[in-house]
Amino acid sequence: MDKAARQIIKDWQGTGNTVTILASDHPEQKTFTKFAEAWSALSTGLNWKTGATASELPGFALQPNIIYSALPMERELSPFLKGLETIAAQRPLPDAVRALLEQVRRPVRLTLYIALQCPHCPVMVDTLIPLAAACDMIHLHIIDGSLFTENARNDKVMSAPCLLLDNDFRWTGAVSETEILSMILNRDPSSLSTATLKNILEEGNADWITQEMIRAGKIFNGFAGLLLHDTWSVRLGAMVVVEALAEQAPDLGLTLAPVLMDEFETKEIPAQGDILYALGEIGNLETKAWIAQQLSRLEHEDLKDAAQDALDAIESRFSG
Repeated sequence: MDKAARQIIKDWQGTGNTVTILASDHPEQKTFTKFAEAWSALSTGLNWKTGATASELPGFALQPNIIYSALPMERELSPFLKGLETIAAQRPLPDAVRALLEQVRRPVRLTLYIALQCPHCPVMVDTLIPLAAACDMIHLHIIDGSLFTENARNDKVMSAPCLLLDNDFRWTGAVSETEILSMILNRDPSSLSTATLKNILEEGNADWITQEMIRAGKIFNGFAGLLLHDTWSVRLGAMVVVEALAEQAPDLGLTLAPVLMDEFETKEIPAQGDILYALGEIGNLETKAWIAQQLSRLEHEDLKDAAQDALDAIESRFSG
């Protein structure tokens, strides 16, 4: 704990909350115990007590359903303090969020992996603690993945923040309360935003998107936005999904064609080239006629080549 953190804790008025120091056989247990002792020496604003029940990881129980297996330092000190204040005096939540929380009637487990130097992690801590504070059905465990690397590795966490829902769904990067709660209630990945799907792609989980869309029998709402994205690397990742759909679920892949054709004229040349490639992978004879029509009026040589390659790809599938 550095000098600045010590001063912030000294100046903090406290909430009178009781925070439980979890009992664990983990080698980092002493670190957490010493941190709590150092805090107690600086401020009487919290009541610290030692838990009697053994836990897998050391940490602090802010309330029974909120476990913080991280040391609230650096970027994480402020959201930790804010979280304690939220627990002590329930922070008002937007009506839409409150309405969704009232529908959560079965226990769910959220695991948030953070890192002290992560610029986006405090936002997620500040987003999630109020949800769990307001709904005891939500069990929130915040884990410092850089401190507990084995847990992060076992959960296949590659970056922070990374939020897991019952270990069968994940988000990377910042995500809104309503998206999290909607997923808790509906478990329908087809409603995921383009931004969330982009994060999933960037974590190397293109196959997850492919298989979930095949399982659902529909293209996710935000997926077309990846193919139309201004960033080439995002489009490239989406192309991996398109290629897999073309091979594993061609009828499903074909449903992307109308969206891509409608947006073709709105995009810059590089994105247009990728659209043509995607149409070549998933298109049918009707798509082929549309591409031929475009080819007749394209002026850019690269686009002409891309259109011809797409026509050849469709022709090879339907003539074989």
